[in-house]
Amino acid sequence: MVLGKWRKRKRRNLSYAYSAWDGTQTGFDISAEDLLAELGDDLLYDGDINSALRRMMQSGFNIDGERIQGLQETLDRIRQERQDRLENYDLGGVYEEVANELRSVVDEERGSLDQLLEEARKSGDDRREDITQETVTNRNLQLDMLPPDLAGQVRELQQYDFTSAEARQQFEDLMEKLREQLMQQYVDQMSDEVQNMQPQDMQRLKDMISNLNEMLEQRANGQEPDFDKFMEEFGDFFPENPSTLDELLEIMAQRMAAAQSMMNSMTP
Repeated sequence: MVLGKWRKRKRRNLSYAYSAWDGTQTGFDISAEDLLAELGDDLLYDGDINSALRRMMQSGFNIDGERIQGLQETLDRIRQERQDRLENYDLGGVYEEVANELRSVVDEERGSLDQLLEEARKSGDDRREDITQETVTNRNLQLDMLPPDLAGQVRELQQYDFTSAEARQQFEDLMEKLREQLMQQYVDQMSDEVQNMQPQDMQRLKDMISNLNEMLEQRANGQEPDFDKFMEEFGDFFPENPSTLDELLEIMAQRMAAAQSMMNSMTP
């Protein structure tokens, strides 16, 4: 069964363009006989065609002297290329610290995966080794495909199911430290904003609250508040740009909940 084929044309300066397979390309002349010949030893070993195909896909194979890379070799190349590119960037400061800690988390997890696979190989259980190999390959692929930016890495690792308890704890400790830093920045920013508020700013804030209360009273009395006029005058207080009074109230409720959650998490 052909799952899909794509052709690759080499352009100048070593770049490539990809287009759908149209039958004119070379490089896919691997026959069923070639594959069966390559699978022969594995089939004689355990008689399981699925296991043999899986091992071939992971380890690669040779056809007429040409090497067809397996998933493991491809992952190693991707990992090395990614590391080479990361080394060309100097994040500096706090970003470098976070990047180093995230790399440490990933390295710890990779070490745990290698250990898991080694234990499966030593067990002598072929089925256990096959299942572990597939799991380890998938987990390594997830780690290889982490986004290059720190925020993307944090987001993906929050969804990642760690094998290593040490790596999981290290990541959770890092997240806690980042939350504390963000909270402190938020508190400092709020303190600076309050201290730097001019009398006219304070008065305008009071006017906004007064107008909001007036709209709520109109709503309670069955009247239709002039929400557009309110947003025209006080819209800068709400960068979320709500389009209705209900949306504005929802935004304010979320802000209050976030502020309360922050206060609850702070030490005395």
